[in-house]
Amino acid sequence: MNIISCHGVMPPEMDWETREYFPDAFKWKYWLQFRVEKDHDVIMQIPKFPHAHAVLMKYEEWEKIMDFQDITQDTTLIGHSAGGGFVLKYLATHPNLKVKQAILVAPWIDPDDAQPNGFYKDFEIDNKIVNQTLCGFDVLISNDDAPYILDSVKKIKQNMPDVRIHEYENRGHFLSPELPEILDIIKY
Repeated sequence: MNIISCHGVMPPEMDWETREYFPDAFKWKYWLQFRVEKDHDVIMQIPKFPHAHAVLMKYEEWEKIMDFQDITQDTTLIGHSAGGGFVLKYLATHPNLKVKQAILVAPWIDPDDAQPNGFYKDFEIDNKIVNQTLCGFDVLISNDDAPYILDSVKKIKQNMPDVRIHEYENRGHFLSPELPEILDIIKY
């Protein structure tokens, strides 16, 4: 088994030069990498995607990075925020790809179609994507996340009724140093 975790992006209002958003956003991913490698002898990769800013991101560039990963039926894909939306689109645009599990943490899919770069265009969100996973599709969401994240999850739930939704209170955008809840969701 292996895990590939796809990071999110800095929102347009964050400073690209200082990248102040990244340190907090990545903390739990490195914590999770340590936990799964230590406790389960599972390799977890955290590829770095280029132009990780909401205005600059390009799907084709991210797709090239993902295409280099070792994705098999024994792979769990995890995506946080824009990385969650990317995992969803990547599976949708690669319908023959089968993975063990997909886990989206506070996914963003640009539900208002506000992104000028069209990162989330040209794919359909439907229940067929769930069928590309052997152990199912999970979404983690907090009641106090941003409205565009809540709207993203609402759209996912409407179009993918077989997805498992894990709802939490007061967890924001899951930027904490640890995310222990995900350990019980990952299927080993």
